[in-house]
Order: sequence, then C-alpha cells, then structure tokens
Amino acid sequence: MESRRPVVVGLTVAAVALIVAGVVAVVIDSGSPPGSSVASESGPATQPGSYSIGTPSPSATASTPSGSPGQTSSEVPPSPSLAPTPSARTTGFVVHGASIVYYATDGTVVPMEAVPGLRTALVEGRALYYALSSNPYGLRAGSYAGEFMPNVAMQQADGSSAQTGGIVLVGPVASRLIANKVASYAVQADRWIVALPVDIRGAAKSVSVTFDQFGLHGWLDTPRVIVQFSGQLPVVNIIPGNAGYHVLVEQLGVTTWQVIDPTRLGLSPTVLDPKHLMNELLVYGTGTPSAHTDVAFNRAVPVGREMLSATTEVSVSLVVRGSRADLGPDRVLTVNGVPVFVASS
Repeated sequence: MESRRPVVVGLTVAAVALIVAGVVAVVIDSGSPPGSSVASESGPATQPGSYSIGTPSPSATASTPSGSPGQTSSEVPPSPSLAPTPSARTTGFVVHGASIVYYATDGTVVPMEAVPGLRTALVEGRALYYALSSNPYGLRAGSYAGEFMPNVAMQQADGSSAQTGGIVLVGPVASRLIANKVASYAVQADRWIVALPVDIRGAAKSVSVTFDQFGLHGWLDTPRVIVQFSGQLPVVNIIPGNAGYHVLVEQLGVTTWQVIDPTRLGLSPTVLDPKHLMNELLVYGTGTPSAHTDVAFNRAVPVGREMLSATTEVSVSLVVRGSRADLGPDRVLTVNGVPVFVASS
C-alpha cells in the first residue's frame, strides 16, 4: 500500500496546481478590454445602426400639436447615439424635428409644406392641416383645413419633373389664397390663377401635373395644365365670384366634357375680358364623367363645390376662341412651389 502514496501525493499536487491556474485565468478575464468576446450579464451588446427597444431619449420623441379631435402623438425611437441609415427608414410620414416629412420607397424625402394660418399634425399616418385660432380664413379654431398628399409630381419651368407633393385645401382657404394671388398682380390682364380643380385625396396612385400647348386640340390648341390620375375623382369649382356652373357632356371636339362659368356666356367669344379672366377659365377632360346629361346650375357656388367626378385627366385653360394665353407652372396656385388642389364639399 505504501508504494501507492507517492502517486496519490503527486495527483493531489497536480490538482491543486490546476485549480490555482483556473483562478488566475478568471482574474485575468475579468479585466478584459472593451470589444472582447466575453458577454455581460445584461445581454448582447447593441450593434451599430440598430434600434434600442427601451424608452427613447427625450430628443427622439416628437409629439404632434394637440387640441384637434382624433389627434394622436407619434414617437420615433432610434438608438440614443446612432441615427438610422437611409435603408432603415420606413416608407411613410414621420415627425422630423418641428416638421413632418414623407419618406418615399426610392429614398426621396418630401417635406410637408406649411400654410399660413394653419398648423400641421400627423394623425393615423395622414399629414393634416388644422386651423389656428388666428387664421384669416374664417375657420373655427382646430377645424380640419386640408391634407398633404406626397404622391404628386409637377413639371418644372425647365421641363423636368419633381416630386413636390400636393396640398389639398378646403374651399375657404383655397378661395382666400386665390384672391390674394390675383390681387398681387399689378397688371389687370395678368389677374388670374389656377387652383387645381381635382380633389386628389382619394387617389391611390401617383398624380402628375404637366403642361402643354394642345388643350382642345383640333379646335383652339390652347396652353393648358393637365392633372393625370387613376380612378374617378371629384372635379370642383375653382372660381371665386362665379355665377354657377354649366357641365356640358356632349362630345365637343376631342373632349368628353367641359365646365364653364355662366358669366362667360355674356362675354365676347373672341377677346379675353381682363375684368372677368377668372370666369373665362375652362375646365375639361377626355375621361368618363359622372354626369350623363348637361347640367346648368345658375346660382353662385363656393370654391370647392363638387360639380361632377371624372376619370383619367382634368385640364384647365384660360381661353376664348383665338386666345393663346400662356399657362405654365407660374400660373398654378402654389405654396412655396407645392401645387394647391381644392377639396370637394
């Protein structure tokens, strides 16, 4: 039995040596520098560019203005130290600082344009306008005033196209902006402007605003602005101080329908009247109208009054027989370059 004691003693010494070596290794690992492969007890470290799931930092929280019915607040919870890369953006509207912007699928950023007297709010994914208490439009404070639609591209003065978005405004707001713009022209013959007469809030796809010289092609070949869209959308009155409207649905040249202001019937058919230029705007289209027979409404209606609905495209020209009044981007009612459409009522 005594012959085995040296073996037992040797094994005991070796075991003690291994234990000591393990303790030293643990002590060394506990001082591992940042970036080592040792995981902390709190879980895996956040990777660069990822989002924190916890409470966002105060600077990452943005609340939409309060005080309107159905209004909600939106929060954007990025990592406190790392901004998301463009590829991490979700398509749609987000609150960005004090403004609202739209991120398109191709990376285009379309800002929601501010309108004097109105405030903006992001409500259930929609970018809306509400009246301020000091608004000049006669609207009740906090009442709905319009919506920003990001899916609008407008032809620019150099012929290029830009995704500007479009502002759809209720009648009282659009009417006041029209009147202000008309009053700003010193020359009487220049006192006309086109607020786009299509309520595009129901447009599911893109909307384009373009210009050419072939309105009423084959009859007058007059300059025009064309709003092109998918589906059937309301066509509304855009003339303050009108005498009503007449919808003509017979095939007239290349158009399938036209809308005229009855005031025009008492004016010269060959010469534009500088005092009634707004009444000489002609709204027309080649798509399918909702009206199947002519409509004559001979009482004044507010801006925004729906006159019919139509498909495909709606054009506007300032025209009497023989007139070729220029119509380009400068003749469309805009707010900082963003075209104004009129909401139906």
